[in-house]
Amino acid sequence: MSIPELDYTDVLSQAAKSTKKKLVLLDYDGTLTTTHKLPEFAKPSQTVLDHLKTLASQPDTYVYILSGRGRHHLDEWFASTGVGLSAEHGCFYKHPANIHNKWYCLVEQVDPSWKETIRPLFQHYTERTPGSFIEEKEINLTWHYRNADPEFGSWQATELQVNLEKLLSHMALSIVLGNKTLELRPSSIDKSTAVRSILKDLQLPSLDFILCIGDGKTDEVVFSLLNEIPHAITSTVGKKQTEAQYYIPTVDKVNKLVEDLGKL
Repeated sequence: MSIPELDYTDVLSQAAKSTKKKLVLLDYDGTLTTTHKLPEFAKPSQTVLDHLKTLASQPDTYVYILSGRGRHHLDEWFASTGVGLSAEHGCFYKHPANIHNKWYCLVEQVDPSWKETIRPLFQHYTERTPGSFIEEKEINLTWHYRNADPEFGSWQATELQVNLEKLLSHMALSIVLGNKTLELRPSSIDKSTAVRSILKDLQLPSLDFILCIGDGKTDEVVFSLLNEIPHAITSTVGKKQTEAQYYIPTVDKVNKLVEDLGKL
């Protein structure tokens, strides 16, 4: 099924007509920035930060970055913009600085001892796959193979997934396959968990403009959730099979739209 390209003028005119609250939900890696090989080097450019800050400072406009990254990276990178944040694929979220600056944890107690069981398997594959590495977050554990030989890395990831599935049969954990990453997180949580909380806290009836842009598999659950809200606009980045209603061709076009929304 071919989806249409997002009509920017239509989005801008809907935003301009809004008389209540506006909500803008943006993925980070692959949406506002091209995916970087090393997590710590993927920090946003000053231009991206400036556009986000301008948009977030508009009256009645609530901007959130929905990311798979850890809280400390997001806090460090986006503190100057005042936007709301969601970290580790929905495990944590916080509202924009002008509402409340406190992180909420959506994971009910997870026994961290699962990492002790899983880590040796991740280490085994890291040793066998040159260029791969493990990123340990507060809740989630990620194996990155972007810098490995592409064919060998994918093959190892498939094998790791098969071995994990055997181990996980009795654990409440899910495998999340990303862009050259394999991540484990609590089964009860995904990005839509955080979005549900955000919609509830902001009070859905008081929102008359909702725009959500993401590019990865983990954004699909958010598109599905928002597609049930008649006026919500959902868009993926790049043409692909998706739950989103539209697509935006490139990261540059996403940033241009964020910039233009900030000028309304």
